[in-house]
Parts: sequence; structure tokens; C-alpha cells
Amino acid sequence: MQESEETNDRWARLFALQDELAQRYRSFRPEGFYSLPPQERCITWTRALIHEACELDDELNWKPWKNPRDLVENRGHRLDETADLLHFLLQLALDQGFSADELFAAYVAKHAENQRRQEADPAYRPIDPR
Repeated sequence: MQESEETNDRWARLFALQDELAQRYRSFRPEGFYSLPPQERCITWTRALIHEACELDDELNWKPWKNPRDLVENRGHRLDETADLLHFLLQLALDQGFSADELFAAYVAKHAENQRRQEADPAYRPIDPR
């Protein structure tokens, strides 16, 4: 299996795991949060992403007035916060009806566009070492 196929399989698996978790929540709490309209849930997911990003930011020592945390020691916390971000991003994608393949293709296309922009911008050209 080629690396891109393996990556796409992992991405599809993450989508499936997230969908399974959402179905589980729905079965345990049929009148709960997942019974809200998708748009309302999507707004909540975007806010959750913002808050999780702030929690990750705290782990990255953004406050210069505080004693910095050791990044090696808090690696696990940073990994957990990053996983939380992925959790909410996946659910946001699912609630908007995006498939793993669609999001993967959109990312690849956006990646190529970002590369083209950098190549076209003189500020991103390699500096001649002479």
C-alpha cells in the first residue's frame, strides 16, 4: 500500500470512529445535544475548536509573564489538546455532510493552492546564498 492510500485509510477510519461516537451519544441521550439541528451543532463545534486551540495555546507557553512549562514534560497534554481539536473538527465535518474523501481532497487541493501562492510571491523565494 502506498503512503497516500494508507493516510487516506487512516483519515477514513478517524471519520468512522467519530461517527460511531456520535451515534453512541445519540443512543444514550436521544433528547440531548445531538438532537439539535446540524447548524446549531456546527456553531458549537466551531466554538469548541476555538476553546481547544486556546487550551493548546496555554500548553505552548504563550504567556510571557508566566513561568514556562517544560515542553517535554507537557507533551502528553499538548497531544491530548491536539486530539481534542481533531475530535471537534471531525464532528464538524460530519455534521456538514462532508465525507473523509471530500475533506482529504479539499485539503490536498488547498495544499497545492498554498504552494502555488508561495511560489508566485517574491517574499517566499529562496535567498541566494552568494
